Amino acid sequence: MKKRMALLSLLFAMVLPAFAQFDLTIDNRHEISLGYGFHAVSGDDFNLDYPFYREVDNIGAFHASYTHLFDSIVGVGITYCYDPRIINYYDYPVNGSDDRFTICNLDESSHAIMAHAKFNCYRYKFLLLYGKFDAGICFWDYRLKEFHPENYEIQLPDQHCCFAWNAAFGLEIGIRNFALFVQHGIGMEGTTSLGIIYKFKNK
Repeated sequence: MKKRMALLSLLFAMVLPAFAQFDLTIDNRHEISLGYGFHAVSGDDFNLDYPFYREVDNIGAFHASYTHLFDSIVGVGITYCYDPRIINYYDYPVNGSDDRFTICNLDESSHAIMAHAKFNCYRYKFLLLYGKFDAGICFWDYRLKEFHPENYEIQLPDQHCCFAWNAAFGLEIGIRNFALFVQHGIGMEGTTSLGIIYKFKNK
């Protein structure tokens, strides 16, 4: 993780000089985006701490953002991330049989609300390179279904609130008001994220 963050910081430092290439007047000062990310950090450490076998059905993180651009370079806004997953915990009989049985199903989800800053680093025709950094708070919801409560005492995690963050660089591809984006980084939005952006014209 530290190596990846160091590489992201280095890339950000390399593209900073490109800011001077922008015309500060823009037609679109408001934009909304919808995206889907793989391997969000919200799924890393918040599982039941038991010596059981487990299988994780991780759907991925869904996120939506609104950004207000002050000029063609800097914008601020708010991002919401939703990351659901289902974890099945199971065990094997003490007689050594290979017929495993399910102990419980844990349906957990995280809801992150973060303020973000967006920096448009380089633009060429219909391509735009940007950096996006988020910080906020994350809330957790747990729903547990037990199958053998008489044999296994299961307790829900104590974690219900934590710090939420995201750091990523992305590429927008589009014309006029619509664009597709792909971004890579680390945090609540996932290591790799894909989505669409709609930009509103100034009135």
